[in-house]
Amino acid sequence: MKKANKIVMTIGGLVLLIASILKIHQLLTQPILSKGFWESWEFFLIQIPLELGLAIWLLSGLFRKASWLIGLCAFFGFIFVTLQKGIIGAESCGCFGTVSVNPWITLTLVDIPLFLAFAIFRPKGEKLLPPPWPNLKYFLAIAIPTFILLPTIEYILITNKPPMATATYEVLNVKNWTANQSWPLLEYVDIGDRIQTGDWIVFMYHNDCPDCRLAIPKYEKFYGDLKGNNVEMAFIEMQPYEQGDKQLVPKDSKVPWGRLSSVKTWYVETPVVVVLRDGMVLKAWQGYAPTFDELIEAAFAQ
Repeated sequence: MKKANKIVMTIGGLVLLIASILKIHQLLTQPILSKGFWESWEFFLIQIPLELGLAIWLLSGLFRKASWLIGLCAFFGFIFVTLQKGIIGAESCGCFGTVSVNPWITLTLVDIPLFLAFAIFRPKGEKLLPPPWPNLKYFLAIAIPTFILLPTIEYILITNKPPMATATYEVLNVKNWTANQSWPLLEYVDIGDRIQTGDWIVFMYHNDCPDCRLAIPKYEKFYGDLKGNNVEMAFIEMQPYEQGDKQLVPKDSKVPWGRLSSVKTWYVETPVVVVLRDGMVLKAWQGYAPTFDELIEAAFAQ
């Protein structure tokens, strides 16, 4: 049982170590977009040192019973976070940085098995907090390097936050698309020549966006009524492009459809809905699909 516990805690520590390293890479190489604090750049700054610290603790074997208890609670919490992401249809659990892993895979192959393994293989015979340093080597080899490493990583992450735009990617700031401004994405949309004339409702979506999945059928129904008001509509697909069942817009859709260029990676919370008149922005929404009345009001308010 004791040997099994050491194996389980080592595996748990390695999983957390890998997850921490991948999150560090993500924060250093790409911007973080989120709908709230729990998926924000600021939360990552809190999560990474805690996750990495726990990984080192589990691997070190110090205070085995205490680290086992914290590890058990951590993987129990991960189950609920991953389950929630699976239920809402998220494409990735977000556990491993830029490496996309389906939440259901993480839940069934990582979180639940590790939680059960921690619960079954307990460190029997161990005190919760025994004398901390059986010998000097633990203090010199583990504690001091860890206390130096974690603040150093935090400093590096804070001082090396990726810019909002580079030659390879750009974070779209929809709030800056002010009224009567030429829509900055017209030249990057493959049907830009078509939608730069007249009144248009442009619906931008990611295929892995749960809110987009719910909104697109409603906007399909809006299409006929909008045309009756001399307002056109277009769906614009953002990367990653999909085909077949993964494509949110059905093949038989009557709504004009296009794609945002892959010349660079675009970061934005979808859906993004833009009201255009002759290529000029009348109003724009980010992370929200406005109602039919809101669309009509925006189109005819000018």
